[in-house]
Amino acid sequence: MTAAGGSRPPQTPSKRSGVPNLVLLGLALLLPALSLLPLGSLWLWQNGYVIYWAIATFVVVSIAFVVLRRIMLPLAETQETAKPEDVPKVIWNARQEEAWKDVLELARTADTSRLAGREELLGLGLETVTLVAKRMHPDHSDPLLRFTLPEAFAVIEQASAGLRHFAETSLPLGDRITVAQIMWIYGWRTAIPIIEKGYDLWRLIRLVNPISAATQELRERYTRQIYDMGREHVARRLTEAFVKEVGKAAIDLYGGSLRVSGARLAQHVTEASARDSVHLAEVAAEPIRILVAGQSGAGKSSLINALTGSIDAIVDVLPSTDRFTAYRIAREGLPEAMIIDTPGVDPDPKEVAELLGAIGNSDMVIWTVAATRAARALDRATLDALRASFRDKGQIVPPLLIALTHIDRMRPFAEWSPPIDLVNASTTKAKNIRAAMEAIADDLALPVQRIIPVRSDTERYNIDALWAAVLDALPEAKRSRLQRCLRAASGWNWRTVLSQAANAGRVISRNVLRPDQGP
Repeated sequence: MTAAGGSRPPQTPSKRSGVPNLVLLGLALLLPALSLLPLGSLWLWQNGYVIYWAIATFVVVSIAFVVLRRIMLPLAETQETAKPEDVPKVIWNARQEEAWKDVLELARTADTSRLAGREELLGLGLETVTLVAKRMHPDHSDPLLRFTLPEAFAVIEQASAGLRHFAETSLPLGDRITVAQIMWIYGWRTAIPIIEKGYDLWRLIRLVNPISAATQELRERYTRQIYDMGREHVARRLTEAFVKEVGKAAIDLYGGSLRVSGARLAQHVTEASARDSVHLAEVAAEPIRILVAGQSGAGKSSLINALTGSIDAIVDVLPSTDRFTAYRIAREGLPEAMIIDTPGVDPDPKEVAELLGAIGNSDMVIWTVAATRAARALDRATLDALRASFRDKGQIVPPLLIALTHIDRMRPFAEWSPPIDLVNASTTKAKNIRAAMEAIADDLALPVQRIIPVRSDTERYNIDALWAAVLDALPEAKRSRLQRCLRAASGWNWRTVLSQAANAGRVISRNVLRPDQGP
């Protein structure tokens, strides 16, 4: 009761009352364990068991040390082997894959102590981003700034989604603990030096019993080594994970992978395919573009007839050139696809550049080589120019297959009784065909497995084997299509610029010229 006769209002508990309660609870839990150390040592001393306890402790800790060391070492060795998460993304081009190799090397060699502080952590992240930026834009003096605003927002969005998933699935109580509670725990970091000083004081006190003290020191030394091994392993994993995640985001940012959204990319049809599909009612999706090339007389036209079964010309003459013809092709297991017929390979640089441009708009190349023609220098020169062109642009060459035609005209001429066993090669014809395949593989710098001998005239042979090779290379072709669509969708587009200007004009008109009308 107060002096005025009224009742005293109830007192609210202090906001800090929870802190002493937690401290008392912690002491209550630790006190029994802490009391066992001096009381247990005293009991061992009184009963004469100290020596036995020291020997038993030494043996047990030694065994545990050896066992855990054998467990930890294989875990550390697995860091050197390739992991599934180390595989580059399908959408990455050749230059992005080179940048990923740099990131993996940095993740493997980065000092784990760089996770100890905020400045060191930021420095490691900046080093990773700089490494990627220089690899992706080696010709620019300011590679760190080579990204657009939408790309910056996209990488922030991706990183936020990844961090949220980590907090919800891999962080204990990550979906429950609040930021305030984290800050409170962080505030207690100043108590660590006090605890360490108390532990050092306890080490001096227990010297009253030298044998027990020596035993505990030995045990703690082994325990600390085991702890250090585990801590180093965890620190290595965390360091590698941090560098890889930052590296992946940087590669997407500087490589242009974030310039186009996934929904827009899935609906995009390139200009080349739209032009080739001018007589189709609609284009469901960007087709797989298969280009057939080779020297004149190598049998490109008859091979296309054999592959398509029946010619369905989309356009007889393309607007850009009168020498490239596109056909629609359908096959079980093959998605929407086009096959592009090309003129014969010509050594003229202008002709080579035109052919390389067509290959740049293709997802797979079938190169026809006549088995009866030994002169392959022109084929090799053109393929070398193709590889150099893609390498300079930081792109991956589409999958390349060799159709070895005219095998029926090889010696001996009269010997033709398919099927031909090229594995055992018991006949002279089979041996000659096998020798031609190996020579072509060496001349054109290709694996012999990518060379398929065929006969594509009226008496067709081994066309199904060529189709099987096409379907085997389909994952690579889809990857080329994805990268090709990404380049086309993220390129300069006047319609996009005009749309952006129109939208900007509406915003200015609504918010500047007529602010009183509201949005």
